[in-house]
Amino acid sequence: MILFWKTGPLGRLWVEESALREQVDSCLPEGMACTTVQLVGERDLLNVFVSFSTGESAPDTENLKAILTERFSPLGLKPAVSLVAGEPEIAMGKDRHPLLKSPVFWGLSLGGLVAVFNLGLSGLFWVLFFGCGAFGIAWLFLTPAGRNRLASFLDRFEE
Repeated sequence: MILFWKTGPLGRLWVEESALREQVDSCLPEGMACTTVQLVGERDLLNVFVSFSTGESAPDTENLKAILTERFSPLGLKPAVSLVAGEPEIAMGKDRHPLLKSPVFWGLSLGGLVAVFNLGLSGLFWVLFFGCGAFGIAWLFLTPAGRNRLASFLDRFEE
């Protein structure tokens, strides 16, 4: 998930939640894990929820806050630590590849399968050939990177 942080002179600033969670996890002692991170952008506050085993005594919140403040203060964030007793629950699907969570992937996969059955391999080849060709031409004329590539290609012939 992408979290909105603040608006600056160059536009809006967004931060990836998983990147913040990984940074928090790298600071935590063994046996503790960051379960959730919340960003309160207008106050530059980073709410961190840390889980620990129920058999252990509760860790020192101030010590954790000092470690996290040292890590996140160069970014301008002030962390607030909340402790959660119990092992972190692993949500189903978190260990899956991001491609498998993409609706575009599943739509294209099923569409390709139906195309193979309905059109056959030669029909599928022609559909892919003209589809890729149309994409390439549209990319050349409609995107800034494509226009730059086309301009540099045409500059070779002007010399």
